[in-house]
Amino acid sequence: MTRLLTILLLSTVAVSAAPKVKIHHVHQKKTEVGRLYGSPGGIYFSYTDLEPLILYSLQYSRDMKTWTDLYNFGVFGDSTTSPLFNWYKLPSEKCFFRVIKLW
Repeated sequence: MTRLLTILLLSTVAVSAAPKVKIHHVHQKKTEVGRLYGSPGGIYFSYTDLEPLILYSLQYSRDMKTWTDLYNFGVFGDSTTSPLFNWYKLPSEKCFFRVIKLW
């Protein structure tokens, strides 16, 4: 009986999909001479496996202990993309990103 309950519990955990985030790196355009033009480079995020009509938050952390909100968003479908975050708007050090569900 215990084994059956354990298998049932693990199967329900595997079925519920957590939101996923993918980071896309964008470079600033250059002319043949090497001059930069257009918007500055940065990153944007694409999200999948989201629940519709729920508020989410993209957070970053340098040490995975304290998390800071970077961007709050809501969706009507199950996937979306964020706006472009230029390098000067992002933390200057290496950091971790995560998506959490807000209430």
